[in-house]
Amino acid sequence: MLIPLIGMLFLLLILLYAFVWKKAALQPVSSFPVKYPNDKNKALEKDWYDVAIVGSGPSGATCGYFLGKLGWKCLLLEKKKFPRDKYCGDAVCKTAIELLQEMGIYEKLLKENKAHVADSGGLCSPGGLSYVGRSKEEYGEIPAAIACKRIHLDEAIAMAAKRMGADLKEECAVSSAVFNKETGLWTIKLEESDQQFRARVLVCADGAPSRLATQLGIVSRPPDSISSRAYVEANTHKFKADGLVFYPKDLLPGYAALFRHPGDELNYCVYIIPGNPKCTTETLPHWHDHLMKSDPNISRALGPDFKIERMKAASLRLGGEKRSFDNHVIVVGDAAGMIDPMTGEGIHHAMDGGKLSALFLDEALNHGNYDKEVMAIYHQRWMDKFGSDFKWSMVFCQLLYRFPILLDAATMAIHRKGDKFLVRWADIMTGRVPKINMLRPEYSVTITFELLRLLLFRLIGKSPVKEKKN
Repeated sequence: MLIPLIGMLFLLLILLYAFVWKKAALQPVSSFPVKYPNDKNKALEKDWYDVAIVGSGPSGATCGYFLGKLGWKCLLLEKKKFPRDKYCGDAVCKTAIELLQEMGIYEKLLKENKAHVADSGGLCSPGGLSYVGRSKEEYGEIPAAIACKRIHLDEAIAMAAKRMGADLKEECAVSSAVFNKETGLWTIKLEESDQQFRARVLVCADGAPSRLATQLGIVSRPPDSISSRAYVEANTHKFKADGLVFYPKDLLPGYAALFRHPGDELNYCVYIIPGNPKCTTETLPHWHDHLMKSDPNISRALGPDFKIERMKAASLRLGGEKRSFDNHVIVVGDAAGMIDPMTGEGIHHAMDGGKLSALFLDEALNHGNYDKEVMAIYHQRWMDKFGSDFKWSMVFCQLLYRFPILLDAATMAIHRKGDKFLVRWADIMTGRVPKINMLRPEYSVTITFELLRLLLFRLIGKSPVKEKKN
């Protein structure tokens, strides 16, 4: 009972911390003095925008959608032309699905056969224990996840933002942004054009490298992780599930995954998570190729005759930046590190952060104050909503790296408890439910019990479960 007792102690400490933090919370926007007039009703007369968003991925486009919906004059800059690709695992979790529904995109993606609803899914532990269950019955109308290529998803969100009133300008790569203290306006300059744009507030949503936020001195560290992506040709593989996460012992705390797209195409991806000295960003090509050929579970899922495209890779910024704001500017999405360190999941955090940033900016614009102290409220809000959980993600993923047997025990617990337990586990892993919930008795006691069972089975040389094949 030691682990549950420790868990309860941690929970009490978290509650105490939350209480103290809330006591010292930042003031609401309305408590700050007005510095600039509210020009919302003069949108057509202004030669500048209320907000300029640099980057039209899920975070920037979602921010633009809700700002447009709220009636603000919003500029949305995209360096490429849609449709454009983004290398990613393509798994879109329930929180993002809810936002896609709110934006009127979800049903359209399904109707156009650009998204595949996941039902059967699960995991394969470091010890080779696997479980594939079903989630539709447990989740109801909104599935646990869909697989949607970013070339389709990003365009759909950006075009929704455009329909809602955001001024989307494609093929506009930003070279710099300069703030004028006298006018209180940003001047945004493009790389290959003399055209310039002015805006009251700047939003940096330019992805994990975030050249603009780095240039402005808000982001000071480079991306710390990386993921691969390669599509497997339909009808050349043996994979039967909709999605499966593999935890090879040597790759921990990273993982590999297979996700099914419409038409039986697969996305094979590998995520390098910091913590294992043998698994660095430079070694990604090795792990990507090695696992699909040598890992018994992955190679069995792919089969002997699979056809796969050349590996592509994208950098990741994990765990949240210490600061995502400054005078008249905020940072959102991957640029702000809104990616879970335990899973590399960032799409639904980016969209959630995009909506949250739009609602915050609505307040700030209405009150006419964008000083650093005001913009800091935005940072605290997204940290309160999901960012503070990233610290626990890092703790747990490092714990799993040091003690892989815990993932074996968790898989045994899912075997014994079934799909309902799998769904609750998935909610925690994807960040819908805070990671601290892993310390609750229903998880800590259950996994401790399975850990003891597992040790006993290993002692007597008996297999602990009958594995479900994918």
